[in-house]
Amino acid sequence: MTAITTAGTPGVNRFTRSQLLRTARLFATDPDLEREVDLDATERSWHRLDATDHLEIWLIRWPVGSSTGWHDHLQSEGAFLTVKGDLAEQSWSGNAAHDRYLWEGEGRSFGPHHIHNVTNLGDRPALSVHVYSPALRGMTRYALLDTTLRQTSVEKAGEQW
Repeated sequence: MTAITTAGTPGVNRFTRSQLLRTARLFATDPDLEREVDLDATERSWHRLDATDHLEIWLIRWPVGSSTGWHDHLQSEGAFLTVKGDLAEQSWSGNAAHDRYLWEGEGRSFGPHHIHNVTNLGDRPALSVHVYSPALRGMTRYALLDTTLRQTSVEKAGEQW
């Protein structure tokens, strides 16, 4: 994979969104993937599969009904792929939420500052692979109050997860 330099951001190497999604697909084919997370966990759990300054890859296990809450990934672009189960993504643009469903084997990519909430709405636990470039430095958390999304906090990588 070839990293590209983002125009206007000297020294920042990023992978294209299609490269991020292809990387998620590649990691999703690992037959031993499920061994990396606790399949009996009652809360959402995650395991970092690999990381450099320019690329970070996570495996997330989703019990039925679990959710991320509204958040973005600061400056990182990303992609995720549903390996097992079914996930729903609500993304925020303008002044409204937009729904998308990612069935087993489906994925999507997104740009920096993409605000979304991902939930397992299925009837069984789900598993997904998430890829970010550059590596995550943190996440902004949001709350939906009435019909307005408001920033509530910023989590720094390594401090809260």
